[in-house]
Amino acid sequence: MERIDQIVFRWRARSQDDGHDGVGPDATSLAPAPVTWWDDRLALRITRASGRNDRPSLAYLRIEGAGVVLHKVPARDDKNRPGAAIAHALIGPEDLVTAQLALGLEEWPQWAGRNRPEAYPPGRLDPVDYHALREHAVAALARPVTDPGPVFDELLGRVLDNPEAPLTVVLPDAPATALLRGLVDVLGDARELTFATNEDDDTGPDLPRLVFLDTVGSGTGYAATRLRLYPGSAGARPADFAVQLADVWRRGGAAAVAPLRGARRLGGAAEVRQWQDEVLVGGRILQTTLIDAVTSGQAAPEHLELVRTEDGLRQIESELSKLNDSNLRTVYLAWQPSGALAARHPAAAKLVARCTVQRCMRSSASNALREALRGSAFDPALVEDYLRGWAAHGRNATATPAAVVELAQRAVTFGVPPALGRPGMRALMDRLSLADLIELANRHTGSDVHITELLLSAAEDRSFDPEQLQINHTALDRAEFLVHCIPFLPGDAKLAQDRWFRVLDAVFGPHLRAENGRTLQEVLQFLARDAISEVPPALLFALRRFQPTLAGKARVDQLAARDRYLAAGLADIWPERGQLVLAERRTKTRALPPDPGPAVAASGSAPVSRLPGAAVRRFQPRTLVAVGAIALVVVALVAVVIFSLQGGSQ
Repeated sequence: MERIDQIVFRWRARSQDDGHDGVGPDATSLAPAPVTWWDDRLALRITRASGRNDRPSLAYLRIEGAGVVLHKVPARDDKNRPGAAIAHALIGPEDLVTAQLALGLEEWPQWAGRNRPEAYPPGRLDPVDYHALREHAVAALARPVTDPGPVFDELLGRVLDNPEAPLTVVLPDAPATALLRGLVDVLGDARELTFATNEDDDTGPDLPRLVFLDTVGSGTGYAATRLRLYPGSAGARPADFAVQLADVWRRGGAAAVAPLRGARRLGGAAEVRQWQDEVLVGGRILQTTLIDAVTSGQAAPEHLELVRTEDGLRQIESELSKLNDSNLRTVYLAWQPSGALAARHPAAAKLVARCTVQRCMRSSASNALREALRGSAFDPALVEDYLRGWAAHGRNATATPAAVVELAQRAVTFGVPPALGRPGMRALMDRLSLADLIELANRHTGSDVHITELLLSAAEDRSFDPEQLQINHTALDRAEFLVHCIPFLPGDAKLAQDRWFRVLDAVFGPHLRAENGRTLQEVLQFLARDAISEVPPALLFALRRFQPTLAGKARVDQLAARDRYLAAGLADIWPERGQLVLAERRTKTRALPPDPGPAVAASGSAPVSRLPGAAVRRFQPRTLVAVGAIALVVVALVAVVIFSLQGGSQ
């Protein structure tokens, strides 16, 4: 059993401890040492001054981790003089003995002041069962509290101005318990609240935070450290926020205020101001969000007017960001572009659509929300706006290439074409390096042809960067020069070789056109590996276009011929590459203009093939004349010999 100790203080003719007459502990469940300690701590709280009213007083105190509920009634001493009291204290841990428990025990029938002296004879008492106390308090607090009237608005306003400041309410016969219950309902967390109702004065030390007096005595004492509230006095108009909160409490009690307050703890004026800023919309408290009020048709006229302003739109945007996917879906369906709400509030409807698109583009969005968006007539330009904003935001600078591609795929499902001509897609692709584009295009070939086309188009659109040559070359090697990508995309061989040409130009730039052919040799050696079973002719034709000489073109053609021979089951001619390279080094070759590409090849004229090592030689004109003269002399001699042989025979 969780025990709550109790002490009954009464007038005693002579104290057994110190021999003095006065009010002191007369019956208790505590041992002597704790009783003495508590007698010292409560000495100033257990008496009643003479000449005051006869109403009971209820107090809640917190002393060194313990909570104390103190109930006292006026009494007379042994000579029938006023000024004594019967005080009954319940003492326990402060997490059990709380302000709410104290308020619920105001009418507890077991208070010593409500019973005859025989009920609490001097000496030893049993502890009180906490669960029995709590059961009584819960039942009492469940009963509706009487409305204290305008005084509650004034008290609430003063407390909200500075929740931590000590305050004295000066009001004869104040409905203190009702006022305190209202405060606890509005403030919520009442762990720091201490109070005393129907006190004699507020001039003593260590007073509770909130004290209720009928009148103020002539002395000042400690009152200089406290604020005093005289309800009903001139100019004591509470703030609008306090008045509106009081109205909410009157209509629905603690249950109506709790959703407005949320989990916040009002420990100071700063927390109160923050609360006010969050729940006041257009100068009025909204018991629901602005978007819900407008959606359900429960918004006040001033709230409907607010929706048409920038402040109202910012409020709605903040509220939408806090909704879960299910609630956001409900709101979005109610604000369809063709619906009545959208017609009355077009700016708000566009905002709802934009926020819904933003949520759907997140990886964590629910399928139900995405299906609701896809099934509606929304503008895909909102998706592109999101993509541009996402790409430009610094917090996304570290996003992985896979995350960028996933975002592009999601945008395609919402109707954005996967084309570089779309600003949103262009913004995403610009976030990827050429090396990433090449590898991602190769990776997505078999799973998503549209994204592969987009990635490859972005790679083709890049310019050569000499500082990235090695990185891009390595990426192209890892992707095996896209031999498993480009041939599987829509289009014929002419389109394929053109795509390869642009990708190779972006990766190698002028290095593939160099007369020394070093880069070309590296590329051909890589493509001739056994890991690549057959090099696509379109790739070789694209490589051929870079070569300025017939010998360079012949290198590429030899690899194409090699594949034909191997396909026919003939021997590999690739070892002859070494002989061809040596022959090229011994022979001065004539530079040819760059290959014009597939258009020339399609015109019907094909280049004449040469043997390995053959070269075009240049001759001086006089050499040609001498060769011609010699040829004429030889022809003449042959004619003379033939003529002589014919004459001799005759």
